[in-house]
Amino acid sequence: MSRYKRMDLLLKQKRSYITGFVDITNNQYVIYDDMNDELHLLEEINETRLEILSPNGWKSGKWLGLGKVKTDMGMFSLNSGDTVRMRKKLPLALDEMLKELPDDTFLKLIKQLNALSFSPFDCIYSYNQLIFMGNQVHKKGVSFYQFDNEDSICAIQHHFARGVHSSDRIEMTTSLGERRLLTCFY
Repeated sequence: MSRYKRMDLLLKQKRSYITGFVDITNNQYVIYDDMNDELHLLEEINETRLEILSPNGWKSGKWLGLGKVKTDMGMFSLNSGDTVRMRKKLPLALDEMLKELPDDTFLKLIKQLNALSFSPFDCIYSYNQLIFMGNQVHKKGVSFYQFDNEDSICAIQHHFARGVHSSDRIEMTTSLGERRLLTCFY
Protein backbone atom coordinates (compact mmCIF):
# COMPACT_ATOMS: atom_id res chain seq x y z
CA MET A 1 0.00 0.00 0.00
CA SER A 2 1.43 3.35 -0.93
CA ARG A 3 1.99 6.19 1.53
CA TYR A 4 -0.72 8.13 -0.32
CA LYS A 5 -3.32 5.37 0.13
CA ARG A 6 -2.57 5.28 3.85
CA MET A 7 -2.88 9.07 4.06
CA ASP A 8 -6.15 8.97 2.11
CA LEU A 9 -7.56 6.36 4.51
CA LEU A 10 -6.51 8.48 7.50
CA LEU A 11 -8.04 11.65 6.08
CA LYS A 12 -11.37 9.87 5.56
CA GLN A 13 -11.51 9.06 9.28
CA LYS A 14 -14.07 10.72 11.51
CA ARG A 15 -12.81 13.77 13.39
CA SER A 16 -9.79 14.19 11.08
CA TYR A 17 -10.58 17.90 10.66
CA ILE A 18 -11.04 20.88 12.94
CA THR A 19 -14.24 22.45 11.60
CA GLY A 20 -15.84 25.62 12.84
CA PHE A 21 -16.94 29.18 12.34
CA VAL A 22 -14.56 32.12 11.99
CA ASP A 23 -14.77 34.76 14.68
CA ILE A 24 -12.77 37.98 14.45
CA THR A 25 -11.98 39.90 17.64
CA ASN A 26 -9.30 42.63 17.84
CA ASN A 27 -7.84 41.52 14.48
CA GLN A 28 -7.40 37.96 15.79
CA TYR A 29 -8.91 35.19 13.70
CA VAL A 30 -10.33 32.32 15.71
CA ILE A 31 -12.04 29.10 14.63
CA TYR A 32 -14.88 28.27 16.98
CA ASP A 33 -15.51 24.53 16.96
CA ASP A 34 -19.02 24.35 18.40
CA MET A 35 -19.02 20.53 18.21
CA ASN A 36 -16.26 20.34 20.85
CA ASP A 37 -16.83 23.83 22.29
CA GLU A 38 -13.21 24.80 21.56
CA LEU A 39 -11.48 27.89 20.18
CA HIS A 40 -8.44 27.66 17.89
CA LEU A 41 -6.40 30.78 17.17
CA LEU A 42 -5.50 30.63 13.47
CA GLU A 43 -2.15 32.37 14.04
CA GLU A 44 -1.09 29.61 16.46
CA ILE A 45 -2.05 26.65 14.29
CA ASN A 46 0.99 25.36 12.40
CA GLU A 47 -1.11 24.17 9.47
CA THR A 48 -1.29 26.75 6.69
CA ARG A 49 -3.73 24.78 4.51
CA LEU A 50 -7.41 25.25 5.18
CA GLU A 51 -10.70 24.88 3.39
CA ILE A 52 -13.55 27.36 3.23
CA LEU A 53 -17.15 26.24 2.79
CA SER A 54 -18.71 27.90 -0.25
CA PRO A 55 -22.06 27.32 -1.95
CA ASN A 56 -20.19 24.99 -4.35
CA GLY A 57 -18.51 22.90 -1.61
CA TRP A 58 -15.14 23.12 0.12
CA LYS A 59 -12.62 25.52 -1.44
CA SER A 60 -8.98 24.76 -0.60
CA GLY A 61 -6.57 27.55 0.18
CA LYS A 62 -3.47 28.68 2.03
CA TRP A 63 -3.72 30.83 5.17
CA LEU A 64 -1.53 33.92 4.71
CA GLY A 65 -2.50 35.74 7.89
CA LEU A 66 -4.55 38.86 8.60
CA GLY A 67 -7.67 37.14 7.30
CA LYS A 68 -6.27 36.44 3.84
CA VAL A 69 -6.50 33.06 2.16
CA LYS A 70 -4.97 32.34 -1.24
CA THR A 71 -7.13 29.98 -3.32
CA ASP A 72 -6.93 28.76 -6.92
CA MET A 73 -9.52 31.41 -7.74
CA GLY A 74 -7.52 34.26 -6.18
CA MET A 75 -7.38 35.94 -2.78
CA PHE A 76 -10.21 35.47 -0.33
CA SER A 77 -10.86 37.44 2.87
CA LEU A 78 -12.27 35.54 5.83
CA ASN A 79 -15.29 37.10 7.52
CA SER A 80 -16.95 36.36 10.85
CA GLY A 81 -19.34 33.46 10.42
CA ASP A 82 -17.45 31.77 7.54
CA THR A 83 -17.16 28.01 7.97
CA VAL A 84 -13.64 26.64 7.64
CA ARG A 85 -11.88 23.37 8.30
CA MET A 86 -8.28 22.35 8.78
CA ARG A 87 -6.72 18.90 8.85
CA LYS A 88 -5.72 17.68 12.29
CA LYS A 89 -2.27 16.24 12.80
CA LEU A 90 -1.70 12.96 14.55
CA PRO A 91 0.52 12.99 17.62
CA LEU A 92 4.12 12.24 16.56
CA ALA A 93 4.40 8.98 18.51
CA LEU A 94 1.17 7.58 17.01
CA ASP A 95 2.06 8.79 13.53
CA GLU A 96 5.46 7.05 13.73
CA MET A 97 3.86 3.81 14.95
CA LEU A 98 1.33 3.82 12.11
CA LYS A 99 4.06 4.49 9.52
CA GLU A 100 6.14 1.62 10.88
CA LEU A 101 3.37 -1.00 10.80
CA PRO A 102 3.13 -3.33 7.80
CA ASP A 103 0.13 -2.64 5.55
CA ASP A 104 -1.93 -5.59 6.78
CA THR A 105 -1.44 -4.68 10.45
CA PHE A 106 -2.12 -0.98 9.73
CA LEU A 107 -5.44 -1.82 8.03
CA LYS A 108 -6.49 -4.20 10.82
CA LEU A 109 -5.70 -1.61 13.50
CA ILE A 110 -7.70 1.13 11.75
CA LYS A 111 -10.60 -1.28 11.15
CA GLN A 112 -10.68 -2.34 14.81
CA LEU A 113 -10.42 1.25 16.08
CA ASN A 114 -13.33 2.21 13.82
CA ALA A 115 -15.36 -0.84 14.97
CA LEU A 116 -14.98 0.49 18.53
CA SER A 117 -16.19 3.95 17.31
CA PHE A 118 -12.75 5.56 17.51
CA SER A 119 -10.60 7.38 15.00
CA PRO A 120 -6.80 7.77 15.12
CA PHE A 121 -7.55 11.50 15.50
CA ASP A 122 -9.16 10.80 18.89
CA CYS A 123 -5.69 10.14 20.33
CA ILE A 124 -5.10 12.22 23.48
CA TYR A 125 -1.90 10.51 24.72
CA SER A 126 0.80 8.59 22.91
CA TYR A 127 4.08 7.00 23.96
CA ASN A 128 6.05 5.05 21.37
CA GLN A 129 8.95 3.11 22.92
CA LEU A 130 10.21 2.13 19.46
CA ILE A 131 11.21 5.75 18.74
CA PHE A 132 13.82 5.60 21.53
CA MET A 133 15.50 2.40 20.33
CA GLY A 134 17.35 4.00 17.44
CA ASN A 135 19.32 1.69 15.16
CA GLN A 136 19.29 -1.38 17.40
CA VAL A 137 18.95 -4.58 15.39
CA HIS A 138 16.76 -6.38 17.92
CA LYS A 139 14.02 -4.30 19.48
CA LYS A 140 11.39 -5.40 21.94
CA GLY A 141 9.04 -3.32 24.07
CA VAL A 142 5.61 -1.83 24.65
CA SER A 143 4.06 1.47 23.56
CA PHE A 144 0.91 3.07 25.00
CA TYR A 145 -1.88 5.13 23.44
CA GLN A 146 -5.10 6.65 24.83
CA PHE A 147 -8.12 7.68 22.74
CA ASP A 148 -11.20 9.71 23.71
CA ASN A 149 -14.23 9.90 21.40
CA GLU A 150 -16.37 11.90 23.88
CA ASP A 151 -18.45 8.77 24.66
CA SER A 152 -15.72 6.47 25.98
CA ILE A 153 -11.97 5.99 26.36
CA CYS A 154 -9.84 3.38 24.60
CA ALA A 155 -6.44 2.23 25.85
CA ILE A 156 -4.04 0.55 23.44
CA GLN A 157 -0.93 -1.38 24.35
CA HIS A 158 1.33 -2.13 21.40
CA HIS A 159 3.73 -4.98 22.21
CA PHE A 160 6.36 -5.21 19.48
CA ALA A 161 9.42 -7.21 18.53
CA ARG A 162 11.73 -6.28 15.67
CA GLY A 163 14.67 -8.25 14.36
CA VAL A 164 14.99 -11.61 12.60
CA HIS A 165 11.46 -12.46 13.68
CA SER A 166 9.13 -9.46 13.99
CA SER A 167 5.72 -9.31 15.58
CA ASP A 168 3.01 -6.96 16.79
CA ARG A 169 0.47 -7.63 19.51
CA ILE A 170 -2.03 -4.83 19.88
CA GLU A 171 -4.42 -4.94 22.83
CA MET A 172 -7.38 -2.55 22.90
CA THR A 173 -9.71 -2.02 25.86
CA THR A 174 -12.48 0.56 26.09
CA SER A 175 -14.01 2.10 29.19
CA LEU A 176 -17.24 0.29 28.21
CA GLY A 177 -15.51 -3.09 28.61
CA GLU A 178 -15.05 -3.88 24.92
CA ARG A 179 -11.78 -5.58 24.03
CA ARG A 180 -9.90 -6.38 20.83
CA LEU A 181 -6.64 -8.23 20.23
CA LEU A 182 -4.55 -8.15 17.06
CA THR A 183 -1.52 -10.40 16.64
CA CYS A 184 0.70 -10.29 13.58
CA PHE A 185 3.91 -12.19 12.88
CA TYR A 186 6.15 -11.51 9.91
